[in-house]
Amino acid sequence: MTDRKRIAMGAMPPDPASTTVALPDFLPGEPANGGTSGADPNTASGEIRLDAPGRYMLEIEPAPTRMPFLRLAVRLRSQADRVVYVPTAGRTSYLLESGESGLVLQFDSRDIVASSIRRLRIRDLGALLRQGRRRKRFELPLGKGIVLRPLLHLSGPEGREMALALRGLAGWGFGTASDNLQKTLSRHFNGRPVQAPQRLPTSEPRIAVALHLHYVDLWPEFEALLEAIDRPFQLILTLTRPDAALTERVQARFRGAEILVYENRGRDVGPFIQLLHEGRLDSFDLVCKLHGKKSGLSGPRMLLGEIWRRAILFDLIGSRDVVDRIVAEFEHSRETRMIGSRRFRLPNEWKREKAAWGENRAMVRNMLLTMGMSADSRLDFFAGTMFWVRRGALEPLKQLGLSLASFPDEASQQDGTLQHALERVLGLISAKISGVAWDDE
Repeated sequence: MTDRKRIAMGAMPPDPASTTVALPDFLPGEPANGGTSGADPNTASGEIRLDAPGRYMLEIEPAPTRMPFLRLAVRLRSQADRVVYVPTAGRTSYLLESGESGLVLQFDSRDIVASSIRRLRIRDLGALLRQGRRRKRFELPLGKGIVLRPLLHLSGPEGREMALALRGLAGWGFGTASDNLQKTLSRHFNGRPVQAPQRLPTSEPRIAVALHLHYVDLWPEFEALLEAIDRPFQLILTLTRPDAALTERVQARFRGAEILVYENRGRDVGPFIQLLHEGRLDSFDLVCKLHGKKSGLSGPRMLLGEIWRRAILFDLIGSRDVVDRIVAEFEHSRETRMIGSRRFRLPNEWKREKAAWGENRAMVRNMLLTMGMSADSRLDFFAGTMFWVRRGALEPLKQLGLSLASFPDEASQQDGTLQHALERVLGLISAKISGVAWDDE
């Protein structure tokens, strides 16, 4: 075996320098100086085997990807196998603490450019102490007595940006180890689960899917999800600029799709109100409102937008089974007026009422009074303005006399505009709303 392939995993090596290997020669486990490595010397590509408990420093350089997470399969003799999704920021260091023997960590070798692992050294303690509580903020339990802690602040500016992004996600209930984030990433990496046995609904309502795409590069994502619905619906696609190639592709996939170009006002809410104003939704029983949400093109907010969009879309149109369950709930509960992602129903334990109102309370109260509703209605809505709704529940909005021209020019506003107020009003005008998720039993 060459020197390049010698990595001591169970004993502290005499050479203080880290050893990095490029795949597929991934972490072979030959002991140094005759010591016991605690690793399987026949380690497969992409696989780490640790036979001895201890504290280790793991370093991973991921391949370029849009979603900064790695899929990690965890196997242990005494515990059930599991899969977790690990945050990464360029070349990332992790503190691995294991109180168990026989631990096997399996990455997809296609996702990694280079890696190294070694026992924790005395000189590492200074960096860990400087991390303080931050190193525990994003920790991932891999099993009983086993914890992986991303040391993102050691990765420079990219790592600090990733830490800010993860903190933003946690503020929406998508903490690093949460079911919300882990299950959303599972759907992203693994695709749709095996289809449930076909359940035919007892009715076939007239369905419109009102999709607004300012970012047309997201169409392939929507195309795949909409095709999986596998039941009749009318697609109404609104854009902010003409796109002949996209129009041809959409109409080839969804016969009879309406494609409309509106001025870029009111984000996704403005075009939806314009569709209502023009009467284009009047002939339908149910409307599924979607849009290509992004929260910035780079930096921490970009990750928030990516996770937010995927989580909601999986919950609302993630499969034929998901859509059938939603339609069945409308059918069986005539009082239900709107159904959205329960992960983004506000207020909740992560976004209390004050944060959920934002700078919109006064405008919301005025609109409620104009529609003849109580201005003291309890706040209850779906953040992100994606949902299923009965067409009849939207009728009070016509009393506001709004159209696309009512909305302000786009200026990257974060809060306090007509579209932000309507985001809340859309939930308040529905007497009963319900939250769902694709992974609900």
